Amino acid sequence: MAYDAQEVETRWQKAWADAGAFEADPDSSKPKFYCLEMFPYPSGNMHMGHVRNYSIGDAMARFHRLMGRNVLYPMGYDSFGMPAENAAKKEGGHPHTVTHRNISSIRADQERMGYSYDWRRLLVTSDVDYYHWNQQMFLMLNERGLVERKMAPVNWCVDCDTVLANEQVKNNRCWRCGLEVVQRDMMQWFLRMTEYSDELLDEIDNIAFPENVKAMQRNWIGRSHGAHIDFSVAGSEAVIDAFTTRPDTIFGVTFVTLSPEHPLCEVLCLGTEWETDWRELRDECVRMSEFERINMLKEKKGVFLGCHAINPLSGEEVPIYAGNFVVASYGTGAVMAVPGHDQRDYDFAERYGIDIRRVLVERAGDDPNAPLSEAFEGYGPMVNSAKGGFDGLSGDEAKDSVIAALESVGAGQGTTEYRLKDWLLSRQRFWGTPIPMVHCVSCGTVPVPAVDLPVELPLDVTFSEEQSGNPLAAHDSFVNVPCPSCGGAAKRETDTMDTFYDSSWYFMRFCDANNDSAPFDREAVDYWMDGGVDLYIGGIEHAVMHLLYARFFTKATRDAGMNEVGEPFGTLVCQGMLNAPAPFCADCNAEYHVDNFGDDCPTCGKPLGTRSAKMGKSLGNTVSPEAMVDRYGADTVRLFILFGANPEAGMDWSDSALEANHRQVYAIIDAVDSARDMDESPNPMDDWLIARLRANQSTWREVMGNVSLREGVMVSHFEMLSDWNWYCRRGGCDRTTARAFFEGWIPMLAPATPHIAEELWHQMGGQRLLAEHVLPDITDSQADAPVLARETYLRNVIASARNLRGLAERYTEGRISRAVIQTAPTWKSELARDAILLDSEGFDFMARGQAHVQSLTIFENEALRGEIFQTWMALTTGTKKKRGRVHSWSDGEKALISCGLDETEVLMANAEFLATALGVESIEVYAVGDGEDVAEKARHSFPLDPGIAFL
Repeated sequence: MAYDAQEVETRWQKAWADAGAFEADPDSSKPKFYCLEMFPYPSGNMHMGHVRNYSIGDAMARFHRLMGRNVLYPMGYDSFGMPAENAAKKEGGHPHTVTHRNISSIRADQERMGYSYDWRRLLVTSDVDYYHWNQQMFLMLNERGLVERKMAPVNWCVDCDTVLANEQVKNNRCWRCGLEVVQRDMMQWFLRMTEYSDELLDEIDNIAFPENVKAMQRNWIGRSHGAHIDFSVAGSEAVIDAFTTRPDTIFGVTFVTLSPEHPLCEVLCLGTEWETDWRELRDECVRMSEFERINMLKEKKGVFLGCHAINPLSGEEVPIYAGNFVVASYGTGAVMAVPGHDQRDYDFAERYGIDIRRVLVERAGDDPNAPLSEAFEGYGPMVNSAKGGFDGLSGDEAKDSVIAALESVGAGQGTTEYRLKDWLLSRQRFWGTPIPMVHCVSCGTVPVPAVDLPVELPLDVTFSEEQSGNPLAAHDSFVNVPCPSCGGAAKRETDTMDTFYDSSWYFMRFCDANNDSAPFDREAVDYWMDGGVDLYIGGIEHAVMHLLYARFFTKATRDAGMNEVGEPFGTLVCQGMLNAPAPFCADCNAEYHVDNFGDDCPTCGKPLGTRSAKMGKSLGNTVSPEAMVDRYGADTVRLFILFGANPEAGMDWSDSALEANHRQVYAIIDAVDSARDMDESPNPMDDWLIARLRANQSTWREVMGNVSLREGVMVSHFEMLSDWNWYCRRGGCDRTTARAFFEGWIPMLAPATPHIAEELWHQMGGQRLLAEHVLPDITDSQADAPVLARETYLRNVIASARNLRGLAERYTEGRISRAVIQTAPTWKSELARDAILLDSEGFDFMARGQAHVQSLTIFENEALRGEIFQTWMALTTGTKKKRGRVHSWSDGEKALISCGLDETEVLMANAEFLATALGVESIEVYAVGDGEDVAEKARHSFPLDPGIAFL
């Protein structure tokens, strides 16, 4: 069949759009399925990473429509941000113009791929009809006490000219431009995310996120129960407030460590011989991210600050250090160091020659003076306490007693600390949602009334590369406004919102995207968000930014009565990277631009090799989706992407694999085309083909439901075609059977290759669009098992025999003309059938297997006892829950025996076909002992495998 991908694909895309095939509205008569990818920033045309993300989502949306679900599958654009502002500066235009030009490009690419979005629900976060509701919900959060404006040290990117949240600083560099970040004190707007710290942490156990994402969120929230302990500085009025989770180790403190950024460091060492070393350490630390300091620190370093701290319970003086392993933002930025019971402190103490003291033992009665070769970090009875009443206490009792003692002398109290900080919301840039606040000399900071929203960004701003700062601050008509409270002269807030605010609730706006009177309707959002977004697809890089912010936002709107659900996402899938070859230097451990292929390393001069690296503009190892679609069609690209790897796994680009998938597409088309010439010609293989359809559909539904798309595509595009080819090869040619098979198969093609599936469906006489088709439930048939077992067994025998024939041809001088197949004696098949039955009943082969064998009638034959035991052991090798289990022999053989079929009879009934398949003139089949043992020496090691000889 001639197939013009460009014509067919665009024709069906128009047909779907004209029919509104993907438009979804609440419908209580169907189960709903909300499928969503993390919406993109519109930087221009799609790249292959986009194609992978959206092909996964679209395949799942189409699959669930086939399952009869009411599928919401929308698309929008996360369009605020610095890139559009920078592009506007370069071209002397406006970010609005740049943004909508880019949206036109990426949307055209998405439509050409045939993604089944409900485009009625399109949203663009930089359009006023979206950010209007950003502002209204900001007012709601403010009314609920979740907004705060305060002076704070902030991360400032000079190049981007804006503040960055902690989550946006990577290796002390801006996440967007890569420039080193500096610290500034500024008035900033915060969302009080910490009000939800406990719920955000506790609910992690109940959500279907990948474990690595859960771990990252737990670590980021970082809840610790412990105590604040006040250590006075000797000879000074200064007090160090140290947080610890282990107050039971108070008597083991041998030094106190401050983060190098702690304000007391400078106070303690200013003008002393230790100041220079401290400044060097501080400067080194500020160039590292919190993540690196906590998780990736290679060397623990410190500087003595020239002062001592006083233990509030023992009165002992201990040295004060600044240490690179203490982070200013966690706890108080000060740590009481107990090297005997914290390995990090132990390593530091060994390096700097500080005392290591044991104050806990593992068990009561252990030697309290036993030396430590490493820190004992567990819980155990207190020993060597410098104050009476504590030795012998352990665990919570010990902690509580120490905290009570500290509280009694006014030197500490029990508390809970978090690493999570309030969300720094404000940004000093133009292209973001204006914060709806006004500053009045008389009234202070006043919210803009909801009736006066939206506060719109001015479109009459011209950008240029010479500009610096936020253009809003210099826009007179935007800034100078009357106070909403007193009517006097006032100035509008010129900070705009962090763009992560836009993406923290967009999934709820999609539920009611065209609502012009509220962010969304409660009934609509409760329908679509029941249980959260059912499948959410995006990158792991958003684990502690977008995903955490979205969880906070959903809980805040829930508490405001706007929605019922408290967790926004049901199942989260983090897709793997798409990689392509790039030049690589092993000595420098560095990748280079593809222009360097064949050259020497630009750094060390050694010859460059190659390795797979993430596709990106910086390396030039990208592939244009547009070019691939023009050449092969969208369906081939989609099939390659989905078959290349399961969603969570990384995958490598391969031109040859793309070509192979293109050939597979045409093989499927040819298979359907071949059925047109068939007549009504019933055949014993008809039952097998329909049984395979039922079995494959069952497998396909299961793996697709688990988002195992590679396995799903393997079934729908490879195994189904293989089954059809086997049917034809075995003489199947019945028109009615073929039609029933293709009516079940073609819909299975649709999630990965929807255009081809729609075309084939139409040619088969489908009355409605396949995009609107619902697959009927699978009807089980008890007759399928023996039919399937027979053919699987035959295919396995042919595969084994072909391997042996190649060996025989190398060692035989004459022409091979016949094959002899010897099957196992009947008693072995009966023994195997017995083992299968026992295994299904939970029989304990390890404990009772030998006695069972000895009870069998066949065991009375003394000459066979050794072989019987050998066979039994081979059949039941392996362990499962500490008991033997039936050996995992080939599915065909096991199924054949389970169904009570006789191997010899099956082979003899198909001798003519076997002879043709193996390229011999004749086939002889008999059980061992029933004829010449010419094949006995060729038998496989497993006792039920047939022996095969070529003569």
